[in-house]
Amino acid sequence: MGTGKTTKYFKYAIGEIILVVIGILIALQINNWNENRKTSNTQEKYLILLKKEALNNLKSLNKSQDYLIRLEKGQEELLNLLSGDLDTITDNYIAEVLLANYFKTSRFNYQNNVLSELKTTGELKNISNDSIRSQLMNQEGIVEKAKGQENNVYGLFDKGSDMIDRYGSQRRITEAYVKRKDYNKIPKSKRVLSNIALVKMPEFENILLSFMGSTLNLSNNHFPKLEEHFKTLIKLIDKELYQLK
Repeated sequence: MGTGKTTKYFKYAIGEIILVVIGILIALQINNWNENRKTSNTQEKYLILLKKEALNNLKSLNKSQDYLIRLEKGQEELLNLLSGDLDTITDNYIAEVLLANYFKTSRFNYQNNVLSELKTTGELKNISNDSIRSQLMNQEGIVEKAKGQENNVYGLFDKGSDMIDRYGSQRRITEAYVKRKDYNKIPKSKRVLSNIALVKMPEFENILLSFMGSTLNLSNNHFPKLEEHFKTLIKLIDKELYQLK
């Protein structure tokens, strides 16, 4: 009889232990589910922010690309001018051509606040899509190469502008700008102002040729790669967000 009671209590104890274990497993499962849901929500939030950032970068990049197209046309026109008979070209026309090359710039304005936060907080590892994570990890390197080439372009832009400051006439170029924009005329100068001597200088032509080469490299190589990167990233994020719904 005593043995029967012991067996009964033993079975009861085992049953209690099993219930406790099951309860713990259920609690762990619920906790894991909550954590996964929290991680999924955080991931979705960051993906939305990353897409917005990529769209802003793509918009800025496209604006810079449009500027480079106009700049390349201006550079070609200037090179044709330098290759012709400079004694037959008017100073007004020279000012117009210089205006197309050396009056304003449009740099790519890179945004990476969200990506930097992901890296700093360690949240990048929670981006479950391997392709998205790979794109994000490679982004800084692609941007760095493009920005480096862009700096080369505008370094040569500055060299050409410096030669205009030293040997040419910014005033004549400004007058061409004012005329193009139909602003009120600026007061005429009593000095003789000209850019003819400038465009006859071999040094100026050498700088222009380097300027053209760097611009073409940026326009045909680095910026297209960067554009493709952002388009691919946006497409991957859209697909992932759709699957997370």
